[in-house]
Amino acid sequence: MNEVNDIDRMCIRQVLSGRKEAYALLVDCYGRDVFRLVASMVPLKEDAEELAQDAFVRAYEQLGQYDERRASFYTWVSRIAYRLCTDHYRRRPAVWLETDEKTLQQVSDREADEMMETDDDERIGRLAEAIRRLPPTERMLVQQHYFEGRALKDIAEIVDTDAKTLATRLHRIRKKLFHYITSHEHGTE
Repeated sequence: MNEVNDIDRMCIRQVLSGRKEAYALLVDCYGRDVFRLVASMVPLKEDAEELAQDAFVRAYEQLGQYDERRASFYTWVSRIAYRLCTDHYRRRPAVWLETDEKTLQQVSDREADEMMETDDDERIGRLAEAIRRLPPTERMLVQQHYFEGRALKDIAEIVDTDAKTLATRLHRIRKKLFHYITSHEHGTE
């Protein structure tokens, strides 16, 4: 989704030339996806709706700074939404699922990977609970990559990192999820 399509390009040009109503097409096209990204980080629907709307307002206000050579419009507005969400959580401290480095090293890659591909309804339920307990950014990364099917390079652009670093981070998150699930299956936490 990193390529700018002709419709996006046309809408952006029209908005920049004074036809503000053309922006509604971009909101209609990407609004649901941006909302899902925000909702994966912010559990309260009202907050998620407000932050998604704020992202489009900011994108509109900064549209003259948009550079289609760097990212698609979706990726650009998603990055704005991501930053709004991280700001939102900086103002609201919370306790999230954390796992120390030593514990993560004890989880095998194979086990962590297999857990994400389970068909066991009970384990799927525990996985969903574990994902809800992840810090907002990690929850969004899992949602975007595993459930929305977004490419690593597109997500990396949103969170302002490179695809290799993001792949490593997702790998660690899978291990964290595996540890949480297995410790709760065996009653060790």
